[in-house]
Amino acid sequence: MASDPDGAPARDERLPPVVSIALQVQHLSTGDRAQLRRLYLTGRHEADGIVIRMLHAARVTIPDDPDSFAPWRLLAHCAALLSGTGGKAAHAGGRRLGAELSAIGLSENRLLRLTAVRGAGLRAQVIRVTRMLAQRSDAAVDLRTLFDLIYTDPDRAERARIRIAQDYYAAEARSKKEDESDD
Repeated sequence: MASDPDGAPARDERLPPVVSIALQVQHLSTGDRAQLRRLYLTGRHEADGIVIRMLHAARVTIPDDPDSFAPWRLLAHCAALLSGTGGKAAHAGGRRLGAELSAIGLSENRLLRLTAVRGAGLRAQVIRVTRMLAQRSDAAVDLRTLFDLIYTDPDRAERARIRIAQDYYAAEARSKKEDESDD
């Protein structure tokens, strides 16, 4: 992929906005990624300019109300957490979120909290599971499902909840079957 003079990926109109933002986070300066990672720790939104710059580069219409901007802010935060200090890839299209949550040993209780909660509680649960994922060295997941979960469209969020649960329980069943065959 070509780069612009700043080292960031060149604009590619074929990339979905979520994928574009994940790639941009990977190529941000260490300081900008750190600001995005601290976004919810400080309670201040000093990194909003970084998020707006990434939305512009992804050719997303910049939301003018806080409720519409919040999912993009949370996506950038989660991508920065997954990218870490070294700028690892945060998005991997083939790595389904529910299956990856199973792989890290997320409890069923935690999964149910993630898929049942709405509003501000959802943000807290998403940040918590993203931090858990980020503890792995290969933390990249399909961020499109995560974004669908946090986006303002309730139907889209419900489909994401179902997809996450389906993938989680399918991975759990496969793991249990493999454990039984090893005995």
